[in-house]
Amino acid sequence: MVGPHEFPVLFTIEGSSRHEVLIISSGLHLADLTAKIENAIKNSPNTAEFMAKYKTGKTDEKVEEVRVLWANEGRDAKLFPKFTILSDQNAEAVLMLMHLGNGKDVLDVKFKTVEKPKSEQQE
Repeated sequence: MVGPHEFPVLFTIEGSSRHEVLIISSGLHLADLTAKIENAIKNSPNTAEFMAKYKTGKTDEKVEEVRVLWANEGRDAKLFPKFTILSDQNAEAVLMLMHLGNGKDVLDVKFKTVEKPKSEQQE
């Protein structure tokens, strides 16, 4: 089972009920994963921020950190960690483990708000 495989993954936005389900590949690089998440944030009704229609359009949400919240089922809680922060070095291995977990593990995403370039800002 070595090599990339596509599988569904649930991600949540830290501290909220905002979420979405994506089909990703276990061979995805961290930059590609964050781009997919940022695209979902902009286009999904499940990730819509409360009162977002009143925002000025001058800011954007960028992924600051992605971590996996590991399911306890079938794992020794004394040995297995509660979460793992994704990095360029471990993203492929972590995603392969998530694929083996059959949808039990969840990506938890932390965002930062950044100002959009002047050319992209809405008035």
